[in-house]
Amino acid sequence: MGDDRFDLLSLQEAMDILGISRATIDRWRKAKQLPHIKIGKEVWFDKQQLHAWVRLHAQIRPVAPPSQAPGPGRTIRVGYQSGAALLWSPLIIRKLGFFEEELRKLGPSGEYRVLWYNAPNGMELVEDLISGQAHIASIGDYPMMAGMALGRILPRFQPLFLAFDGKTTDGEGISLVVPNRHSGRRQTEWQGLPILTVGHSSASRRLRDWLKANEIGSAPVIHRNMSDCYKGIVTGQAGASMMWEPYLSWAKATGRAVPVASEEFGGDYLTGLMADRGWAEDNEDIVVAYLKAHLRAHAYMRHEPSRASETISAASGVPIAVVFDLLSRIRWDASLYGRDLQTLLRLGDDLDGLPRETVGSEEPFRYAPPYLQQAITALKLPTLPDLPLPGAWSSESLY
Repeated sequence: MGDDRFDLLSLQEAMDILGISRATIDRWRKAKQLPHIKIGKEVWFDKQQLHAWVRLHAQIRPVAPPSQAPGPGRTIRVGYQSGAALLWSPLIIRKLGFFEEELRKLGPSGEYRVLWYNAPNGMELVEDLISGQAHIASIGDYPMMAGMALGRILPRFQPLFLAFDGKTTDGEGISLVVPNRHSGRRQTEWQGLPILTVGHSSASRRLRDWLKANEIGSAPVIHRNMSDCYKGIVTGQAGASMMWEPYLSWAKATGRAVPVASEEFGGDYLTGLMADRGWAEDNEDIVVAYLKAHLRAHAYMRHEPSRASETISAASGVPIAVVFDLLSRIRWDASLYGRDLQTLLRLGDDLDGLPRETVGSEEPFRYAPPYLQQAITALKLPTLPDLPLPGAWSSESLY
């Protein structure tokens, strides 16, 4: 907890408020952009100065470079996560060249250059969208809503939802995993070992809810990347880990880990694509081209699971058997349902560490149905309405 007398925040508290990583806050601090107080080895932040800096920084200093005007040699930066199964579409798009193929339809070869970036987590990609280092990013539901919230305190960043990627229902896709000698339900079983998860992620959000529901308040939670979480479980160095796919199925396949029942984690697990509105409006043709590639990747994974599994396994390092099993259990559907919107809004109502003024906005979720609609029309798929599809998921309309 920060020093109440001087209204100071610790480094971790400042990271939570801004929703950024340690690397980013250190970079901002060392560049003398972020006001701070250093006492010995400890770094502190004045709460009022921090909030004032956020607003000032957003008003007088662009957080992203000017949008690229149409013209020769346009560069498109695409951020993805090979370590998240529900976000495997970019692996298919990249390896099979779907995006480049769609771009060639827009202009001569060489007019567009695609730079792909494999990120360890979704919040890093949100930071890249804010800074302009990514134009299109594949992220999970919690980073998606955190990005929307940050867009309300950084006016030059206008986060825009483009389409969904993988979806799973009722807590599937993310689960608490414990060593197979534990049931995971009694605090005495943690034996002082840490609980691992990825910070500021869909997994950490669900871990917080699980710990609260099971009245486990003293177990140490340590933030690591998902591959380290996996290693901690299979080597027995962690007491538990909140994992997303494919790591939880992979850990289970080793025989050394057991997932805890997932219905307690609540709601569906969603992933999708985001961009900055300004860039998307200036590059509508590129956005539509990527969404066409995105829809093609979904169809490929649904109809060619064996070939898709080989491609994804080679790109991610996940065993083919684990990939093949997961492809059939993930709903590959880009469309937005009322059910999906409610899931995201529930997450947006309770974002860890973000200022309260970011919650409850009149526009809590900004989406762009025209771009997806254009891609669907170009591929001669059934038309989608401009508004979210009503009700729950339909098995008759997958995009």
